[in-house]
Amino acid sequence: EPTPKPTGISLAPARFELEMQPGSETTVVVNLDYHAGTDNSQPVRIVASLNDWTIDRNGQVRFEKANTLPNSASSWLIHSPAETMVVPGNVHAIRVTISVPKDATPGDHLTALIVEQRPDSLKLSENRRQVVIRYRMGAVFYIKVPQLRRQGSLEGLRAEADENQVTVTPLLKNDGNSVVRPLTSLKITDASGVAVAELPQKESLPLLGGAELVEPVVVEKRLAPGTYNVMYRVDFQDGKQPTEGITPLVVKERQVGQPSPN
Repeated sequence: EPTPKPTGISLAPARFELEMQPGSETTVVVNLDYHAGTDNSQPVRIVASLNDWTIDRNGQVRFEKANTLPNSASSWLIHSPAETMVVPGNVHAIRVTISVPKDATPGDHLTALIVEQRPDSLKLSENRRQVVIRYRMGAVFYIKVPQLRRQGSLEGLRAEADENQVTVTPLLKNDGNSVVRPLTSLKITDASGVAVAELPQKESLPLLGGAELVEPVVVEKRLAPGTYNVMYRVDFQDGKQPTEGITPLVVKERQVGQPSPN
């Protein structure tokens, strides 16, 4: 038997970045794809609404009520339909019109289109056990009003080692008004300058305008006692040279006969 495909709802695109002048207007389409795993899947009623969102200092995405966070763009968007029945196998279009006010301030303004299933749309047939899954997902919007400034900096760097790993904790900051997506890499060298561990360059979490981000990096390596240097390199992709931070790391001898710390 062919295995049934999983049932699910997806939104595409999941992220919009639109550079728009004050006083301008544009319309985009968010496509909602409801793919059902079984032939007898029911249509579901979904509701679309707007939420503010941000990324907190620890890298968690937070959704808040519309028009409550600074730099919210929620009041600039009108979406339709706000409510619709979605049928398996069909792609449903939600039109979103963005109107930027004439007095909009420069920088990124954020909002999210949240799509969720209405609880009352779940009809349970008798004598059948049914698994009910509620769906909730979002497409995030960055509305970018010129003049955009991106200004990333590495404000702090800490490293500590335990039995089996090294945890490196950088503090990144963006003094600009528009998101940067830092590329970060890491190298640990011993006292003679030989590399003992390296992490290749990767994109970190987005660093929003005016925000700080603490994103610990774990290197799974057991280091012998000694003195090391941890080099953390970050390219903020803001048009400036990459920044490098160095912090020493001392790994002490383990005391014989003592229980290892958990």
